[in-house]
Amino acid sequence: MATIDWEQFNENFQYYDAETVSEVIENFFEELDERMSILEKNIGDNDMGSLSFNAHSLKSVIGNFMAPRPYELSRRIEELAKQNSAESIPGLFAELKELCYELKGELKTYLEKK
Repeated sequence: MATIDWEQFNENFQYYDAETVSEVIENFFEELDERMSILEKNIGDNDMGSLSFNAHSLKSVIGNFMAPRPYELSRRIEELAKQNSAESIPGLFAELKELCYELKGELKTYLEKK
């Protein structure tokens, strides 16, 4: 199953030239490992304030690509961190991390076809 809703993706980027879309995607690629490391550190340090902020930031980036499940997971982590409810966050993060790398793979394939 695709991580990206391609119909929504194409609608979201319909007014942008191919170079701009490629730059947005490449920026995601460049930042992904660091974003995942930061979230993992926030979880390990039980730093719910930073986790909420960083999950929100990732959610915003993922929102560009119309990837509903990773978006929802990052939103849920953000909300749980705001509530200082850390119990289920590690499991949600593991799924989020996996889906973000699937998203990266789909976007890489997209760029290769352009």
